[in-house]
Amino acid sequence: MHRLKIFTLYLGLIIAVNVAVAQFVDMTPDSNLSEPVDSLKILFQEGVRYYNQERYWDALNIFEQVNSVPDSINHLRSASGLMLLKSFLRLGDLDRAIQLGREFVLVNKDSKYLDDAEYTLAEAYLLKGQYNESIYYYLNVMEKTDEERLRYLSKQTLETVVDLFISTEQLVSIIENTHADFHKIFLTLKLAEKYHMDGNTRQAEKELRGIRGMVRSSYFTNEYVKTSERLRNRAQEKIYIGVILPLSGPMASLGKNILNGVRYALHQFRTYNDKDITVIAMDNRGEVVESIKKVEYLCNNPKVKALFGPVSTENTIAVAAVANQRKVPQITPTATSSEINSLGPYIFQANVDFENLGRFLGIYADEIAGVRTVASLAPADEFGKEITDAFCRTIDERGGYVVSQQWYQGKPEELKYQFSNIRVAGLDIVHRLLEEKIEASRQKLLRYTNSDSLWLSDSIYVDIYGDQYRIFTTDSVYVTNLQQALILTGIMDSSEFLIPEEDSLEYRITSIDGLLIPAYASELEMLIPQIEYYNLNAQIFGSANWNDPELLKKHPVITRQLTFISDYYYDKNSGFYKAFERTYSRLTGNLPGRFDLYGYDTMRALLSVFDGDDVSRDNIRKKLAQMSTYHGICRNISFRGNRPRVNSCAYILKMQDGEIKPVAVIENGDLTTYTPQR
Repeated sequence: MHRLKIFTLYLGLIIAVNVAVAQFVDMTPDSNLSEPVDSLKILFQEGVRYYNQERYWDALNIFEQVNSVPDSINHLRSASGLMLLKSFLRLGDLDRAIQLGREFVLVNKDSKYLDDAEYTLAEAYLLKGQYNESIYYYLNVMEKTDEERLRYLSKQTLETVVDLFISTEQLVSIIENTHADFHKIFLTLKLAEKYHMDGNTRQAEKELRGIRGMVRSSYFTNEYVKTSERLRNRAQEKIYIGVILPLSGPMASLGKNILNGVRYALHQFRTYNDKDITVIAMDNRGEVVESIKKVEYLCNNPKVKALFGPVSTENTIAVAAVANQRKVPQITPTATSSEINSLGPYIFQANVDFENLGRFLGIYADEIAGVRTVASLAPADEFGKEITDAFCRTIDERGGYVVSQQWYQGKPEELKYQFSNIRVAGLDIVHRLLEEKIEASRQKLLRYTNSDSLWLSDSIYVDIYGDQYRIFTTDSVYVTNLQQALILTGIMDSSEFLIPEEDSLEYRITSIDGLLIPAYASELEMLIPQIEYYNLNAQIFGSANWNDPELLKKHPVITRQLTFISDYYYDKNSGFYKAFERTYSRLTGNLPGRFDLYGYDTMRALLSVFDGDDVSRDNIRKKLAQMSTYHGICRNISFRGNRPRVNSCAYILKMQDGEIKPVAVIENGDLTTYTPQR
């Protein structure tokens, strides 16, 4: 048991939307000036905002201030005590969290936050690997809470703890030392299931008979019937999917949102399938070392058939090295590096990697946008270089021309050098094209002068003597250079020669068809004014970071030029999405965000291959590799495209009528038309 203490079992299922916090958010200061100002409430509200922003140290300092106010004038003592407990837990000070949690439970027996405090205390014990204590408090929450989500999450966590970390002998001992009927009944039902899984169904039935007279509530009556039915059937193997996400630390909100989507996907799967699949969610805190610890533990458990996560490329690579060596299929929902799939045949990437993003955008630029000359401006890092290299290589392979590649490091606050180089490249094209046209026109002029008639028209005669061109009209003779001769004869227009020898920002560059700018979202407000200032009339191609409708509405000229690629899109006005949103928010308590949908779609794609009797690790790997395209809420997923085990589906998007809409779709690496969801 001791060696398991470093693992944070199933943290995802024990991180709920905190009911108490939601209640606290409603405690806004009264705007009625006739009411006295509640300065303590205002201070407390500030702490809650910090907590929700994951600024846990700032939140902790405020809650300590509130908690230090004497009881006689502190109407928020219970609330601040709970938030102190939660803050210490999120900061990783488990001993302090446990101390405060035990004190809270003893002192605040009538508090409306008691169930939330016990739930948080159970989390802290679980994180320390003290499973008996965590079981006790989860059972208390299940018995006493009126919050259905806390009860559901506690039950899911308990079942996983008992199944994976508590032996049959240990569970018997816990039951023998339990005096609360609720605890005894629940744990005995789990004990019966354990005996049944071990092949000792006779002992399982004996345990059920022993508690039959204690079962009175409708809840346990239903659970008792379900367990009895399981004993009559052949014991079914319990299947686990290991989930490694950042559930604390700087990326905690992202990890929690992904996990919400994962849980909902599993909920839907269980509704329509009879396979007993559960997730074990472990917190890697966004760290490489923690990621390695978690994946090694999960791979050691033969019940774990696949891995989901992590989030970042760095952590994904660390996990992938272990997972591939141990031959456990792994799917990451968000990592984007182009090198991940090279780590081995068990590694799958649901996000479109940088190389595919660049390649697919290049295909669109050639086949649909029809660009022939392109320039690029990108950050000089892995993200910028991989997208740019793939885009430019695709254009080159298809007969186009890359006329300038420019890079920047850090914030792109001043890119005069880079934009000037792009303009010079565009100006060079214009001068070259003009020279080519002048030469072709000169040859045309020579043909006229060498013809038998020697006449260009009824009224103009041309004679060439060295570098001089003599133009004879009915009433005049002009001695000119070639340029003037071409204009006078009407072969070329004077406006075609209005090209500055040296670059001038007043001259609009139109000779570059496409400009690739795969910038970061935080850089766009610095980049867009510079694009406008440097007067480039090119189609702009970008990454998903350009998906900012409010920003784009402020720059209509740039928006009309812009097309960008993303593996993420949904039509929020479609009936299909609205139906999903209603059921998701009703069951989770939250509207789905981008990362909720990433978690949902990626887990649904993974669960789709658990459709047969063979759920071995290797068979799951084979099925993922050959999986038909999964069409999800916000992303499509297929691993059968141009790069093995890398998603080859994406959307090509533009701003149209004030909304971001697809103009094309990539499926399995091929361009297809977009069909809106209904």
